Amino acid sequence: RREESRGSHYRSDFPARDAAALPSRLTLCTAFESAVALSWQRSERSR
Repeated sequence: RREESRGSHYRSDFPARDAAALPSRLTLCTAFESAVALSWQRSERSR
């Protein structure tokens, strides 16, 4: 559940912005690396 305001989605009940929720840069390469790492974690847990 979101509890902060972001850009055009301003919330009067949560006027402050959460610094941890600010946008970050994600490249396609990094996204694929993360997906591979997550798939390995899932396969190890299912054993």
